[in-house]
Amino acid sequence: MIKECFFDILFFNQPGKNKLFERYTLLILFIFPFLATAQETPQLINYPNTVYKAHNQNWEIAQSRDHIIYVANSDGLLEYDGAVWKLYQLPNRQIIRTVLCDTTANGDSRVYVGGFSEFGYWQKTGKGQLIYHSLSQGTNFKSLKTEEIWHITKTTDAIYFQSFARIYKYDGKKITELKSSGNFMFIRNVRNRLFFNMLTNGLYELKDDKFLSLPGTSSLANAVVSSILPFSNNRLLITTTKHGLFIYDFEKLTEWKIPIAEELKKNIINKALILSTDSSLALGTILKGLYILDKNGNLKYHFNKENGLQNNTVLALSEDSRKHIWLGMDQGIDLIKLSSPIISYQKNDNPLGSTYAAAIWKNKLYVGSNNGVFVKKWPSAESFRAIPGLEGQTWNLKVVDDQLLCGHNDATFRIEENGIKRISSVTGGWVFLPVETKKEKLLLQGSYTGLHAYRKDDNGNWVYAFEIKGIPPIPIKQIVMTKDGSLWLAHAYKGLFRTILNENMDSVKVWQEYKSPVDIPSEFAVEITPWKQNLLVRSGNGFFKPNDQNKLMPYMDLNRNDNDAFKIRSGIDGDWFKVYLSKIIYTNKSGSRSLDLSLLRNNETIIPLSNQYYFFGLDNGYALYDRTIAEKPITAAMTPIIRKVVNLRNLADMFETKSNTVLPKNVRSIRIMYALPVFGQNLQYKYRLKGLSEQWSEWTDQSYVEYTNLESKEYTFEVKSNLNEQITTYSFSVNPYWYETVWAKLLFVLIAAAALTGIIFYQEKRLISHRKKLLQEQEEKLRQQTLVNERRIIEIRNENLQSEIKNKSQQLSNVAINVVRKNEILQEIRDELQQVKQELGQQLPNIHYQKLLHSIERNVAGKDDWVLFEENFNEVHDEFFKRLKKACPEISPSELRLAACLRMNLSSKEMAPVLGISLRGIEIKRYRLRKKLQLANDFNLNEYMMEV
Repeated sequence: MIKECFFDILFFNQPGKNKLFERYTLLILFIFPFLATAQETPQLINYPNTVYKAHNQNWEIAQSRDHIIYVANSDGLLEYDGAVWKLYQLPNRQIIRTVLCDTTANGDSRVYVGGFSEFGYWQKTGKGQLIYHSLSQGTNFKSLKTEEIWHITKTTDAIYFQSFARIYKYDGKKITELKSSGNFMFIRNVRNRLFFNMLTNGLYELKDDKFLSLPGTSSLANAVVSSILPFSNNRLLITTTKHGLFIYDFEKLTEWKIPIAEELKKNIINKALILSTDSSLALGTILKGLYILDKNGNLKYHFNKENGLQNNTVLALSEDSRKHIWLGMDQGIDLIKLSSPIISYQKNDNPLGSTYAAAIWKNKLYVGSNNGVFVKKWPSAESFRAIPGLEGQTWNLKVVDDQLLCGHNDATFRIEENGIKRISSVTGGWVFLPVETKKEKLLLQGSYTGLHAYRKDDNGNWVYAFEIKGIPPIPIKQIVMTKDGSLWLAHAYKGLFRTILNENMDSVKVWQEYKSPVDIPSEFAVEITPWKQNLLVRSGNGFFKPNDQNKLMPYMDLNRNDNDAFKIRSGIDGDWFKVYLSKIIYTNKSGSRSLDLSLLRNNETIIPLSNQYYFFGLDNGYALYDRTIAEKPITAAMTPIIRKVVNLRNLADMFETKSNTVLPKNVRSIRIMYALPVFGQNLQYKYRLKGLSEQWSEWTDQSYVEYTNLESKEYTFEVKSNLNEQITTYSFSVNPYWYETVWAKLLFVLIAAAALTGIIFYQEKRLISHRKKLLQEQEEKLRQQTLVNERRIIEIRNENLQSEIKNKSQQLSNVAINVVRKNEILQEIRDELQQVKQELGQQLPNIHYQKLLHSIERNVAGKDDWVLFEENFNEVHDEFFKRLKKACPEISPSELRLAACLRMNLSSKEMAPVLGISLRGIEIKRYRLRKKLQLANDFNLNEYMMEV
């Protein structure tokens, strides 16, 4: 019953206990309403259950020797290496209530855990796997069937597993059960002595396995002791859930009366921790989150749901190796970067909004934002209050000669202790720059409408003086004066200008505009900043410095070895900042460090508030960097660790993570998982696999790399982080298949040489045969070509002969036609002569008449014509007459002539003049010739002559 009662109070969200706690919580909240504060706190990082993918409740947190975080979660054991969360479950899936990391005498790391009816440890194998070893299963303690292990602690000689009624001591070999006369809460190891609170009996010490009562602690009989911690002068600090804090000197118990003692009693202290950095006290409560007190008990920080915690119920509290605090919550896990020099003001009901300006004046912090100007006492945790009349966008706050000036969207103001005063109607005052003339000190202001000047009145107050003549009314966002007296002006959107003013600083003497692409890469979004007694210009992601002739030259110190775009901001004492999209690199005389901050885009504000603090404008509040705090460096030991090496084809197939590992011959694709257990920082990695490539990869936030199609050879994997230059190496080799061994390769070489020799021999023989075949083919082709040519020649000759025959036939036809024509003419002349003789009678002497008639008769079908005809005919119709005479030896010469005319296909009418006979004579000759040739009457005589 006692155990269940305290369980109800401390762990309110167990089944069946919710209604009681809800009533209790409502009562507390009703009596003590929330008071909003404006406290700057260290960076806080939330890990909700959607990230680690396990139960909401986290009961205890521990860190191993290799800096891995382990969390006792209601679903099992959570492991976090800075990159990946992994859940390990007990055999029966019990809730894990407690966890302890330890290293054995032989150097093995163990993660001890405890839950209901179960305790044991996880131990990592050489392959990076955690294997669970149960210690409770080998015992015969009946009490274990009903007991739940709530805490594990360690001394130099044993591990102690504690429930509410038993303690199980494990000395590395055997387990001993220690029984007490009553129930107790958490056992604590303080200076290697074990103390605990026996319920209803006060404090006890476990010594030599005996329970010894501590004198003077009976007043704690009715209290629930939540923690026992080492305190100054060898004393103990005792925290109770609802009775406050006590100091015990081993004789008497004294209440530690600190300013917030009563508040802590009401909020139920559940966990407590002495911080190693400055002996501060961390107190985790059930109702109001986490309190950080200095060693004197004064409140330093208060973390709750209003300023970032996921939940106000702290179930676990732990400090890691980098002195950051881990909180196991009733809902999620939180990390507070307590040792970081960065503190921030960010809360759910933040009245500031996005911040653009800040200044410290009269021991007060003024912050300018898109919602106006806000002020609070500095330093303090009191709330911000808005300054009336300055609502809206504020661009600039600057203290000049102990006067606080405000560049506002509406006008320019002087902020006074009891109000504000408008000093000009100049709108959008982005920047103020004090300058000296021979007569007076002026204050130049870049605004929405050009460049303006202010001077002091008779009372020493800044008042508006004049607008600088010759400068166009452009929005001037930045002003930098160089040592030669030049003013460099950056347009808010597009443009870069250089000007020299006259002695009175009221008008322009020189005006120069820098154009793209001749002078600068781009005129858009140009930025200028003071840089090492000179000026730095950013244009188009490049940086430039003016030379002696004010020509902008590339500044190579910033234009190399950086693939990501960044901006530059100058600080004090030579400090400067590289501002990236999601981080800042801060550089001072002692070195560089990375800050996990994302500033407002296109209004990246970094302001030195004092010699101690830098102010960073955020989109929800602001952050401060304390220059006097040296953040714990990442030591050489903090290098990436090889977490696992697995077969990419079968992820359950794992290999040794130590170097010189030999992979099986069938594993040619692997995944190498690595991590750097540095938490709450933007980690990036570069890697390479020597043996495959000497080239480093690009920066990546991925915590694994995959390689496929690996050859059988030796490799060395190297990985480094962006936190330091230390390199982690992992060497491995791939076993060869039999055909990849040296002997196999030698055999392959011999076989290849023999095969090559055979191929050469075969190719030579084949080449000879091929050459011979080609030669034969060429000869055959030549012969065929010769035949073709000869055939062509014959065809040409035949064509020529045919042409000659055609010509001869034409000539023969011409001769025949000429003979026919001549005979026709001569016959006409003869007929005409005969007609004349008849008409003239004796008038034409007979002698002359006969002489003419004889001459005509002699020339009709003359012998000379026939001889010519016969010669041509024989040339055309080769040996026609011989063949005809052979066929018919008795054929007469006149019949031969008739046959020639028939072969020439002349008609009877055409043949009559040629042969010099009448048509009747032609028919008679045709008839006689047919008889001699013995041809039938119906046989065509012309066709016969054609065929002869």
